[in-house]
Amino acid sequence: MPEIIHKNPEVKKIIEKLKIGELTLNSVPEELYRNIDILRAERKLGLRKSGHRGFDVIRQEFFVEEEWFYLDDPDEPYSRKHKEIFPDFEKYYQYLDGDIYEEACYYQYKFPDKAIHEFHLDTNKLYARNSFISDTINEFLPGLSPEDRKVYQHIEKTVKKQYQNWLDKFNACGTYEELKKVCGNYEKSAFSEKKPLHFFLFQYAYHDPADKRRMDILMEYLSKDYYCGGDAVQGLCLIYDPEEVVQKFNYSQQSKVTNSRRKKEVRDFANDWVNHNVVTETRGYFDSLTHLYCDETSVYQYTNSRGRKVLYRLESCCVKVCRIFTTFDDFVCSRNGDLRNCDLSGVIDLEIDTSRYQTDSATKLPVTASTDILYSVSKSYWKDKFIVNQQWKNSDGQTIARQSHKFEYFFDFVSFLKGDLSGSTLVLCGGLKYLNNTNGLELKDTSLTSSICEKFGIPYEKYTYNQKFIQEFPPTEKNEEETAVILQESRELASSDMSRSYNRISYITDLHLLHRIQNAGCRSREDVVFALQKIVDTIVQESCGITLIGGDVSSNFSLFDLFVKLLAHSAYGSQTFLFVLGNHEFWEFPDLSVEHITDKYRKLLEEHGMYLLQNDLFYKNEFDDMGIIPYAELEQMTNAELTERLRCSRLVVFGGTGFSGCNVEFNANNGIYWNTVDRETEIQESKKFDNLYQKLLPVLDQKNTVIFTHTPQKDWSSNPKSHAKFVYVSGHTHRNVFYDDGEERIYADNQIGYHNNNPRLKNFLMDWEYDYFSDYGDGIYEISTQAYQDFMRGTNINMDFSRKLYILYMLKKNGYYCFIHKSRHGLLAILHGGALKRLEHKDIQYYYDYMDQMIATIKTPMDKYTAFQEKIAGAIKKIGGDGRIHGCIIDINFFNHAYVNPIDLTVTGYWASDIFQKVIYPDIPSLLKGQCPQLYANYQKLIEVKRTNPLMPKQKQTELALLPQLYLDTDIYKASREISKMQRLGSRILTIWNEILLKK
Repeated sequence: MPEIIHKNPEVKKIIEKLKIGELTLNSVPEELYRNIDILRAERKLGLRKSGHRGFDVIRQEFFVEEEWFYLDDPDEPYSRKHKEIFPDFEKYYQYLDGDIYEEACYYQYKFPDKAIHEFHLDTNKLYARNSFISDTINEFLPGLSPEDRKVYQHIEKTVKKQYQNWLDKFNACGTYEELKKVCGNYEKSAFSEKKPLHFFLFQYAYHDPADKRRMDILMEYLSKDYYCGGDAVQGLCLIYDPEEVVQKFNYSQQSKVTNSRRKKEVRDFANDWVNHNVVTETRGYFDSLTHLYCDETSVYQYTNSRGRKVLYRLESCCVKVCRIFTTFDDFVCSRNGDLRNCDLSGVIDLEIDTSRYQTDSATKLPVTASTDILYSVSKSYWKDKFIVNQQWKNSDGQTIARQSHKFEYFFDFVSFLKGDLSGSTLVLCGGLKYLNNTNGLELKDTSLTSSICEKFGIPYEKYTYNQKFIQEFPPTEKNEEETAVILQESRELASSDMSRSYNRISYITDLHLLHRIQNAGCRSREDVVFALQKIVDTIVQESCGITLIGGDVSSNFSLFDLFVKLLAHSAYGSQTFLFVLGNHEFWEFPDLSVEHITDKYRKLLEEHGMYLLQNDLFYKNEFDDMGIIPYAELEQMTNAELTERLRCSRLVVFGGTGFSGCNVEFNANNGIYWNTVDRETEIQESKKFDNLYQKLLPVLDQKNTVIFTHTPQKDWSSNPKSHAKFVYVSGHTHRNVFYDDGEERIYADNQIGYHNNNPRLKNFLMDWEYDYFSDYGDGIYEISTQAYQDFMRGTNINMDFSRKLYILYMLKKNGYYCFIHKSRHGLLAILHGGALKRLEHKDIQYYYDYMDQMIATIKTPMDKYTAFQEKIAGAIKKIGGDGRIHGCIIDINFFNHAYVNPIDLTVTGYWASDIFQKVIYPDIPSLLKGQCPQLYANYQKLIEVKRTNPLMPKQKQTELALLPQLYLDTDIYKASREISKMQRLGSRILTIWNEILLKK
């Protein structure tokens, strides 16, 4: 038996705290986390309950699945699933205190004789269970069991009848009072748990949409008595005249402000609906809870996000209207025979003649006795899960039903399939090599790597490829050898920058996949898939959202194709991939032109949602608003047209192969394109790219620009001088170089090459702001409110702006901006985000003339104040805090903050739940000690190493002064708002005007 650890004082203290609820399981100190006495106490107290346990042969680890209970709030106890992992049996045994038999599975684990004798193990009990599940694949078939049919008939006879009774009660309402009474009774009924009230309100309207009296009754109830939001009212715009709905909706149940807002929401929705400024989706389905046929329309509204119209496909931004039918005939008649996007798979014994109706791939039809069923099943291993997908189709190819099953453990997968793994795709399951044997497993046509096939004597097909395409060029091989250290270097960004993944760009070049699979010793196609998937997993895991893949992926197109498909499958469309072709991509097509080869690769990439740049320009605006401006279009556009097109672009990437037309030493004459591109063509292609680059320079100079080519700039440009504002990403040479002094930025240090077998992504930071008015010269301009919102969005300033302005001026001078509104009466007001502040003078020219002087007056002291704030913010970040500066306030975390007094630079710590409820601490260490113990521990570690720290109090406080004080005033926020206005100068925006400062 394992040694029992006796309770020491610390253990006793922890157990007592667990008993009275002062400690939870996840707050037990790490060093005592697996103390046997504490574990016993937790189990006895009902805080920890062990479930499935055993050995995972694939992962080679012992495990215990647990449920942790949190009883600190007796009124709302809750639990969470947890899993403990153990590298060896002894630690596993000790953790369970010998309880290793119940709910346990040790599939293919061979217990050593020593363990059997030492722990007195009963092997019969240990091997009594082969899995945790009892269901098998044969139990999941279309149609219903006799028991399920009984349930089905019960719903038909009772629930459906209840629905009809309630529907009759609603439709019988002829007055407002009657409807109000029925609604009240319905909300108290059990049936209301199946369908919300507005479900019946829509049916009431659909009963007779032309009945004006019925509409008046409904609108009166919704105005006076319906508390559940405006969706029901908005939904009526799909049934009645939207104008009438708006006119008759007189919401009056809450405050004047809330009532007005609710009416505005309905009015805005009605306008959007009438003007088709919405996205509408319809679907039909058979509701298995009520056995009603449902025709549902979902309407998604565009929302204003920092001045831009954005569509969110979220439930909270959606209005749903459902019309109900009790029979299929009424349902299909209402839809005019259109069964597209309809799921009727839950209906029993309904014969549907599909030749009479419109259907599509989303149509799911019911199973009947006469249905010819085509069955298929797929078995695979993906993302650490074993997956079985079943699908049934009728003879017309329409999907009748689908079932998907996921398994954590191989033994459950085997049990579910009753050992039949034939046809499975298990290439990515490297842990199969740990199986002792394949007894009881059918592995015919199973996809496995060659090493596993050889271990178990399974034949496999050899993978062959053209050896001539695996060729190294001496100059590049020499470069690779000389700069291998630079390739391996990881350039870690500062921690504060690491969180800004939205403006980091990832990149990798020269993957040379043929060399990767050769170096990995791939002997079968499955080996190739395994090797490529490892590379893909790394790319997807390390990608920052936008990833540049810079050519020489593979000389073999089928391998390139496989890589792209694996990448698309793993990324799920959540990341953006930009490719350029390298010289190796041309090797396999000696009879095709550069244009035809490019089209071949472009078609493949576009099919998988990726981009290929070949003398093209990629742009990214807000959210998913991105695209390509192709070479032919760029050639024809004027710079003014392109400037307008890119006005709201946060990132621009101009890219292509580049070629080596300007390299006289290493070019087409050396066979770098094999036999596809000759020297003359190479020179022409480089000129084509360089000429367009020179043309675009004035426009790209104003944007956040990446020049992305396979070959370095000196190879394609006759004047290879880096532009100070651009980032240059390239590969080709295998000479890994990196240079970034803030002006010249060259990233050619992630060229994987021939011999590196651990490809990783690298990344760089890009400014994510844009200047909407970058092409405007100094002066005074009259602009639209939309242009103002676009400008503010470009500077990443969040604001609410719904004002109707008369005349809006933009003043631009020496790189600074000021926005002033002129009212109908000629009064001027300066803008700070969405707020207006009245100005004394009525002459707009006056403010333009004195802009420089006002900026200088504010900026000098503000620079000193900001520098001090940044010092404090940096110290907060070092101990793990947020460090975000807004006005006078620096966030430590959500509730805790530092206030920097702009007068005397004193720093005060405070906790706040809102702008009123605040607890003030005399200094930051006191706040950390009281509210943020982990950050306080980090702070103490820092001052042990270095005795000075910006967070330390300037002088020792008295014992009384150290006590926290409740503070209800809001003056700190008023001061902070004024400072925030001055800080806008950091974004080169003047938002405050003080005549007194000008007169000093």
